[in-house]
Amino acid sequence: MRLSGLLLFSQVWAAPSGAVEGHPAAVTQLIFPLINFLIFLYLVKRFVVPLIKDHLRSRREQIQAAVNEADEGKRRAEAMVRDYRGRWARLDEEAEKIRETARSEAERERSKLLLEAEDLAKKIQTDADFLAQQELKVARQQVREEIARLAQAAAQKMVQRHVTPADQERIVEEFLRELGGVR
Repeated sequence: MRLSGLLLFSQVWAAPSGAVEGHPAAVTQLIFPLINFLIFLYLVKRFVVPLIKDHLRSRREQIQAAVNEADEGKRRAEAMVRDYRGRWARLDEEAEKIRETARSEAERERSKLLLEAEDLAKKIQTDADFLAQQELKVARQQVREEIARLAQAAAQKMVQRHVTPADQERIVEEFLRELGGVR
């Protein structure tokens, strides 16, 4: 009832002083405004104060929810900051690991390619040797055939020059005798 006492006191304070008007205030002049004021206070307390309390309570709950949400957001943000700082600290380590992995992978790939190149070179060398041997065989065969052809031609010329028709008859008869003896 502090508010009602303060309002009553303000009413008395604001009332015109008796020295100015010259006649004392009547009891009805004090009681009716006081009764009106008390009714007004009762109505305010009965209807307005619960509305104000409800409004303030809901406002307090909204503010409390906003504060809780802000605290949760702050905790999440701090967790993200810690996470990012941890990642930032590990970034150099991860970059070095990636570089090392890339180096080792490149070295393995290089070794693999070298082995494949050596195998391919050996295969090419083997194939080249084989082809050279085949070409050599073919060339030797061709040389032999050429030598045989030339020898045959030379022998034929020699036989034509040195063998007479009588020698030819004798050779044919010897050949036929040998054939007859083989049977």
